[in-house]
Amino acid sequence: MAPTALNLDPAPETLSNGFKLRHAVDLDSEDMTIENCERLYAQASITPSDVVRSVYKRIAEYTDKAVWITLVPESEALETAQQLAKQYLDPTSRPPLYGIPFSVKDSIDIAGFPTTLACPSFAYTATQTAPVVQRILAAGGILIGKTNLDQFATGLNGTRSPYGMPRCVHDADYVSGGSSSGSVISVAAGLVAFTVATDTAGSTRVPSALNGMVGLKPTLGTISTVGLVPACKTADCITIIARTVQSTRMALKTMQGYDENDVYARDELQLSALARQPSWWDARNDCVVRYALPPSSLVDAALSEPYAALFNNVVKRLRSLSFLKAVKESEFDYAPFASANAMLYGSSIVSQRIVAFKSYLDSQGRDGLHPVIREIFGASDGFDAVRAYEDIFTLAEYKRKAARQFRSSASPSRGGIDVLIVPSTATHPTVAEILADPIELNKRLGSFTHFVNLLDLCAVAVPVGGTWTSKNGKAMPFSITLISTPGHDQDLLELGQRLMCSGCN
Repeated sequence: MAPTALNLDPAPETLSNGFKLRHAVDLDSEDMTIENCERLYAQASITPSDVVRSVYKRIAEYTDKAVWITLVPESEALETAQQLAKQYLDPTSRPPLYGIPFSVKDSIDIAGFPTTLACPSFAYTATQTAPVVQRILAAGGILIGKTNLDQFATGLNGTRSPYGMPRCVHDADYVSGGSSSGSVISVAAGLVAFTVATDTAGSTRVPSALNGMVGLKPTLGTISTVGLVPACKTADCITIIARTVQSTRMALKTMQGYDENDVYARDELQLSALARQPSWWDARNDCVVRYALPPSSLVDAALSEPYAALFNNVVKRLRSLSFLKAVKESEFDYAPFASANAMLYGSSIVSQRIVAFKSYLDSQGRDGLHPVIREIFGASDGFDAVRAYEDIFTLAEYKRKAARQFRSSASPSRGGIDVLIVPSTATHPTVAEILADPIELNKRLGSFTHFVNLLDLCAVAVPVGGTWTSKNGKAMPFSITLISTPGHDQDLLELGQRLMCSGCN
């Protein structure tokens, strides 16, 4: 499979094997989900080749050309689609992601493709494919290309790439969010059914929120990070962005799995223990989910005016749902979450970015970096070993205090919460606003995201709460993030689905 530059011309009428192209089936962006493609395949309404032609037609027509860094040639994607159709003539034998188009963030290796991290002077051609991508390909997925990102996966806004700035699908004057900027737009614009992204400090949850997508940051160590160029190795997580909860579930089932080559993978005993945890929806747990919210004073201080109004509406709606029970603010301590949130860019943890790119920086220096990334890397210097150990011990204390806020899976009757519900981000800035204030406004976007990986929690961002109106009169989405302890990914997805269907919108 050979990569190509951004050549958006239509594919030739005849492929090398003589296969004649038909006119593409025009799938609407809303139709581009795993479950919908699966249904249409089962009905023999479409073929994988139809889907591929529709995808490349939409890519050619889509006005935002900053989504992709490298595309698979259309002819090669079509030949992959044909091979799948020939290999699986019996519909009952089809693998779980048969004929599903997907994209991959360009910080993850795919053999034969450049891995750029949006830094041309860093780029190299990968010789191996990341195991998580291999699992998707083996399950019948069709790779479409590698997507743009904030350089070195550093940023939550999507404006820090020499390959262009992907824009929000709802209003192009507004940022896409990052660092998984091209990834989220590839899904939100209906160019693929899901994307393989990453999340260290919010890089999946924030862009998903800003574009109205579902963004899952799974339990650390359950999806292999081998083949991912690290940003902060102890907190990096490979993630999923999709249009629906069901698509997210279907992708997750394929992507999860133990990898003994991943030094931070949870071993099989740990995975088994997590799998045995009782579900919140188990009748033995009374099917009532206990939740907490951040302190209202913190929310009021962080959120923009339209976001504050929408979050207040969500809070009111939550109180009316029979499957939820609120914990009083006085019974929940948000302090360890807030303290951990401040650590990511205010402690030696940020120096992991220097470790990850040390050989490049030693040989190339910082002249080739995006100006904002250069400034961030400069601020990451100067932490000594004593400070590093102090921060390790401090974070361990916050992690223990945060864990105490949740109900014990061994004793569900004990006090505590099942889920923490927060705004996915604090505001939705325009591109002009971010360019005018690239550091502080970016930090604000992470007001409720930075702590999740540091505290070993899992999370999913879901579009609920209705919409607000942009300065151009466009309806813009709002999102909340559901957060819980390791292994509760499926519980979070089920809760997200229920909230999306319960009138919270």
